[in-house]
Amino acid sequence: MWLFLDGWMRAFAVNLSKEGSEQMSAAAIWAIVAAVALGIEIFTLDLTFGLIAIGALAGAGVSLIGAPLWASVVVAAAVSLAGIMFVRPIALRHLRRMPKGARTGVDALPGVEGYALTEITERDGRMKLRGEEWTARLDPDITLEPVGSGTKLVVTRIDGATALVHPID
Repeated sequence: MWLFLDGWMRAFAVNLSKEGSEQMSAAAIWAIVAAVALGIEIFTLDLTFGLIAIGALAGAGVSLIGAPLWASVVVAAAVSLAGIMFVRPIALRHLRRMPKGARTGVDALPGVEGYALTEITERDGRMKLRGEEWTARLDPDITLEPVGSGTKLVVTRIDGATALVHPID
């Protein structure tokens, strides 16, 4: 890919007649490559194209100081590859790390309070839990006495798509 970009940048840079414009043209093309890579990164969010954009900006910087085109390609490739190989794994690990003891999904529901929408028995019922309507039934280990609509409840555990609950005293 970098060789393709090298040829593409040379084709644009050679067409300019002013002295020193070749570096400016290459830098502008590197900036465009960086902008495109950042645009792709916005949609993928996997940090790969963001690091390629940083490499492209490094290539633009090298072009601006007057280095030959091959040097800007080498710098862009080296910075991009180093970022992808070394920075990306560390960054992803930090982004995906959850605090100790953090629970998500149905594991986070035991202990959450809600209220009965219908009468809840040991066999069936409906409740409102965190803004969602859930099927519910009384937890047989705690109580079997039916509770009426509007009763405050606490979830003891989740069984499939049903919350096992008991009334709050």
